[in-house]
Amino acid sequence: MGYGGYANMVVNANRALLKKKRSFKEMRTSYIGYVNDADLKFKELTPFEQQKIRDKIIARAKQERFYDMKMSLVAFLILVLLIFGAYLLLF
Repeated sequence: MGYGGYANMVVNANRALLKKKRSFKEMRTSYIGYVNDADLKFKELTPFEQQKIRDKIIARAKQERFYDMKMSLVAFLILVLLIFGAYLLLF
């Protein structure tokens, strides 16, 4: 029961945080001007440029998929070697 003062300090600190908390309505009114002003402008692409970008994305995905398969195979081989080594040490 010697820590009663510490518990009281925590409760007071939590109450102070609750008083600082803003309501949703207050926060919404402060953000209203920012949302309406953010008009996004996208660059217009020709169908050829779109196809070129699409091909780059597909090629990159294929490279990443091959890399992931290669790393999975290496991890599996390391796991098999560790199990085999543990088997040889124990028996």
